[in-house]
Amino acid sequence: MIRRVILVVFLVLAGVGTSAVLAASPDPKELQIPDQELSKARELVRKLGSDGYRDREEAQAELAKMGRLARPALLDAATTDLDPEVRYRAARLLPKAGADDLKARLDTFLADTEGKYDHDLPGLKQYRKIVGIDKDARDLFVEIIKSPYNVEMLQALDRSTAEGGRAIADRRNTLYSYLQQRNIGGKIIPPQPITLPDIACLIYAETLIPSKEVPRTGMFSHVTGVTFLQQQASVQALSNASTPHAGGYKRIIAPWLESREDVQDLNQLAYPAGQTLREFKESIPLLRKIVTTEAVYGYAKGQALMYLMQQRPKEEFPFLKSLLKNETLVTSVWFGNNQPNQQPQQHQCLLRDVALAMLLSQTNQKMQDYGYIFPPGVVPNQQQIAYGNYAFPDEKTRDKAMVKFGFYQIKYGMNPLPKKDEPPGKGKDKPQPDQRPVPPKRRGPDR
Repeated sequence: MIRRVILVVFLVLAGVGTSAVLAASPDPKELQIPDQELSKARELVRKLGSDGYRDREEAQAELAKMGRLARPALLDAATTDLDPEVRYRAARLLPKAGADDLKARLDTFLADTEGKYDHDLPGLKQYRKIVGIDKDARDLFVEIIKSPYNVEMLQALDRSTAEGGRAIADRRNTLYSYLQQRNIGGKIIPPQPITLPDIACLIYAETLIPSKEVPRTGMFSHVTGVTFLQQQASVQALSNASTPHAGGYKRIIAPWLESREDVQDLNQLAYPAGQTLREFKESIPLLRKIVTTEAVYGYAKGQALMYLMQQRPKEEFPFLKSLLKNETLVTSVWFGNNQPNQQPQQHQCLLRDVALAMLLSQTNQKMQDYGYIFPPGVVPNQQQIAYGNYAFPDEKTRDKAMVKFGFYQIKYGMNPLPKKDEPPGKGKDKPQPDQRPVPPKRRGPDR
């Protein structure tokens, strides 16, 4: 039945043109059903239970002609009438009446080009809270509701969290299938690009429904909103402010980033958060969340920490220090062996190792002085430490490095190490140009 409603809505929306919008009133109050029409519909509903077959058929035909005007009476009959015949016939008429009602509300919304009125549309109330009510936000919503499948998902969000979660899962799978080459009835369908309004609607829905409420089963369990965030339409809108609907889309992205908790999302978000999403203030706490969430993959943690330090090298000192006891494996590093007939050796690079390496970089210290080892031929870039090309040879060396850094903090705090040609403490008491002491006046001989 739901699919039938969606099909009808699709056909209706496909036929909405400029003339249809101009013919509609922008005021939703104009959609109120007159009392006489409600009375007529209720009388026809009663006839759906008539003893005469022809009477029942005629009443059903008349109710079908009434369309949205009969919807309240049909809805009541389909759910509460004691006569099973009435309930059955009313339920069959409801999809068309519902589609007519939705079309009328859409036409009214589209006619309200200045956004003067409140409209009862799927998902619109929450959308206005999150995205706004200005022209940018409204124009994007207009594009979103042109897709019947987006409307279906928005309706599910309004009904319940459980239905919204299932609708999101279905929509993810459908959109992901568009990105694959498909064989439908022997006809090869090439991959299709996903439109920005479709991506925006999915990400908006994910913001409203907790990740734990979205089912993940089968071959598409890895698919999340991040999958579509990296599609061409999304990347272009995020990188080019002149892209149509870019402003409204960015307003959807910001709260979505803030609400990400699912491990699958966090595993995939390290790179986008450090690159295409770095203009969002929400990307900084998101990167920290990726680093500290226990089940996130080690490589994602290392990547997130690297991007975090690229953006805020000094501000993240306290965060780096909090990681110096974190034993999460970031990656395994294989070092070649110069001895003949010996296999390369594997070493583990832990999150605490990466954090210490970055602290050393920011304090002008050399990693080699702390016992780090590197693959043959690798020269570390002390100005921009990444991960994956260094490690400690053993736990004893790692422990000694941590102790040494502890003593460094006691002696210097978190200040950069003085240069070699300027020993520690030299110049410490040297007066600054604006604080040079005034020499005492020379006194003449006593008289």
